Amino acid sequence: MLAVAQPDLQPAVPRLPLEADLFGHVLWDYLHGASSEYFMRRDDNYSDRDSTGRYFRSWEELPAHQRCLLNHARGQVLDVGAGAGQHTLALQTRGLKVTAIDKSPLAVEVCRARGVRDARVMDAMAPELEDGSIDTVLLLGNNLSIAGTPEGLRSMLTSLRRIVRPGGQILAEFHDYTATHHPTALRYHQWNICRGRYPGSITIRIEYDGRCSPFFDLLLPKLSDLRAACAETGWKVARCIQVMTESTYAVGIE
Repeated sequence: MLAVAQPDLQPAVPRLPLEADLFGHVLWDYLHGASSEYFMRRDDNYSDRDSTGRYFRSWEELPAHQRCLLNHARGQVLDVGAGAGQHTLALQTRGLKVTAIDKSPLAVEVCRARGVRDARVMDAMAPELEDGSIDTVLLLGNNLSIAGTPEGLRSMLTSLRRIVRPGGQILAEFHDYTATHHPTALRYHQWNICRGRYPGSITIRIEYDGRCSPFFDLLLPKLSDLRAACAETGWKVARCIQVMTESTYAVGIE
């Protein structure tokens, strides 16, 4: 159960051996026929099971809103947080040039093993790409969340503004923390407020095969906060639809 939000509360989480690239290991094992499940644990000790198979979907298996976003991709594409490369592969088969980037070296190896032609180990917060070299940035699979904090979101949008050509775009999906009514989520938001944090920031780690990743932050921005961050960094949310669940949005940012 999620701990009741209190300003001085720090719930204990299980102590496990650390592995820096555990998520890459999860993808690598799945590629080679091993386990398809891992756990995500928040810093309040709430955990949830996830399936690795969702990173290996074919075009037909992708959610309809992701296929819709991908159909709007054009020019030179940058797939941020490519994971196992499913979105890159979908666009490659349609003749687009795509650069897939991920912080995980093993994830990049998985991309290459699956046929991604240009896969690189790179941090999306500081992309090592030429100015004005990209037409479309993909942030699918809730990858807008890798910004971690509102400050991180503005930093990432600023970095992407530099590498995207005039007239370019970001195609993204994200979860809005205010759109959920789940009691455990609401208590976590309140706990964040007690700690002086943005309510929609989540500190989380991956657990798999008796090991864990370091904790890292994900951001679930309020839609109005995303619009404000875009306005501050030279972007505009041009298209926005609510999809799948009450908290998921697909957006086109120009």
